[in-house]
Amino acid sequence: LFSKPILFHPSLINTTTTTTFFTLSSIMASRGPTTLPPSPVALAFKHIQWEPLGSLRLTAQETALLRMAETNPIDYTLADSRDASMYARVLLKLLAEASTAGAGTGEVSKISDTRSEEEALKTLDIDPLGVVTHYALTKLFEIISTLGNGATGVTVGAVFYVGKDGVLVDQWKALLRVLNKGGKGDAYTQKGAALCLAHILLVSCPSQKRSAPTTDKDGQPIKARPVSYASAVEPLEALTAWIVSQLKNASGIMVGLCIPALTALMGAVETRLLFCSSGGIKYLSRQLRIGSKGAKSNDNKKKMGQASVQQLYELSFCLWCLTYDLLPNYTVRADFAKDGLAVAALVDLVAIAPREKVVRVALSSLSNLATSIADQSPAPAGSPALDGTHFLSEMIACGLMKAITHLRDRQFTDPDIIDDVDRLHKLLVENYKEMSRWEVYKNEVESGHLQWGSTHTEAFFKENAKMLEGKDGDFHLLKVLIALLSSKDDDVAAIACYDIGEFVRHYPNGRAIAKRLGAKELVMPLIEHENVELQRHALQCVSKIMVNNWEFVR
Repeated sequence: LFSKPILFHPSLINTTTTTTFFTLSSIMASRGPTTLPPSPVALAFKHIQWEPLGSLRLTAQETALLRMAETNPIDYTLADSRDASMYARVLLKLLAEASTAGAGTGEVSKISDTRSEEEALKTLDIDPLGVVTHYALTKLFEIISTLGNGATGVTVGAVFYVGKDGVLVDQWKALLRVLNKGGKGDAYTQKGAALCLAHILLVSCPSQKRSAPTTDKDGQPIKARPVSYASAVEPLEALTAWIVSQLKNASGIMVGLCIPALTALMGAVETRLLFCSSGGIKYLSRQLRIGSKGAKSNDNKKKMGQASVQQLYELSFCLWCLTYDLLPNYTVRADFAKDGLAVAALVDLVAIAPREKVVRVALSSLSNLATSIADQSPAPAGSPALDGTHFLSEMIACGLMKAITHLRDRQFTDPDIIDDVDRLHKLLVENYKEMSRWEVYKNEVESGHLQWGSTHTEAFFKENAKMLEGKDGDFHLLKVLIALLSSKDDDVAAIACYDIGEFVRHYPNGRAIAKRLGAKELVMPLIEHENVELQRHALQCVSKIMVNNWEFVR
């Protein structure tokens, strides 16, 4: 997707909202549109016969336009905005009519590998509407890519937004119809439809007008056309909802369907904030955590449910883009702070260090979080202040200090990584000095990211067991530990067993309290767990709950 993004730290950019957004927009614009890979049946496109396909309901003029577009260079076809708009709408009509006729669930939808011309022709005979759908999306993306670089003097906005007010063409719904087929649909068409729709809608965002091309390939000025953002809001909400649902429910390679469109939407502040308000940060972080655990296992990288290193990079790149909305938006900082998922996901990536490019983006994201301030957008009354200090505490709880220490011993060719490692190490050490051992433990438990260390020892609980009462005497932290017994991470569950057992030993009437809160019922099944270490800690925990004088039977 991107081999090496240009990374900026808050100290290197103007912290005003406009400049930050313009910086990201410029980066995305300089990279060009995210590419759509060739269709696996692309070699059949030139053999499509339009007349026999009556279900497409093409007029003679539309058929002629499709033939003309095939024989002429794309720049020629798009040189006139009216011709270009007509061509684009015919392609959208192909999508709509083919979808209505049942395209998207036939033979083509089952193909993932590129077909030879002979194989592609056989597929065209079997599933012509499926091939037509691939054709229409391929040509649509070609239009968007060509117009995006300003070569023809015609813009994406001029083609897809019409009338004196620049209203989005109604035919955009054909793209949404493809997305709404869900898991039963064609993976290639869903990826292509989402990506095309993202680029069409993106040009309507007010923040994008600064990065739009102003001259064509000959240096002639491009006439600005009105583009109505209001007409694109509903489609943007629908596309964002689809992307978030993919992140929420899909896994492995299926998540890859939405990544190109998501990456495109990261180029505009309006779409980033819409993604955040739709709960996107939570589900994006969850996918990163699932993927990083899969990468750590070093099993089959192509297995469903496990992200590839490239996919981890693409997802972390999107999360990095969102960190540039921290300063002017308290709600974005709150989304990053929610459940500690984002920080935990980024720390996991740094810890496993699957590739240098993934480490680079994860470190830069953590650095942006660690140096965020609340001056531009303070917390609402009654809400906790969320700034770099808060995120640094989460990073310490998730074990970033250990990961950073390991990274300092490695040799990196990228100076960005070295700078980030040094910056984070300094900030973490300064923040750690100001925290008591109890604060470190409390943050670790609340993050759910338990790791063996000095706070999981007999000596620590002798000194701090009473602190688990909490300020209100509700034993909130003990309840969190009991909930962590159900963690899918065996190490986390084992440490929770140990900590609960030590609380029982060192807190007066700890056995009765642990039983009342349901610890025993959750620990008992773990005695038969397949993980031997977890099994051992569970057995010891149950013994501590059941036996009065544990030290005599150890």
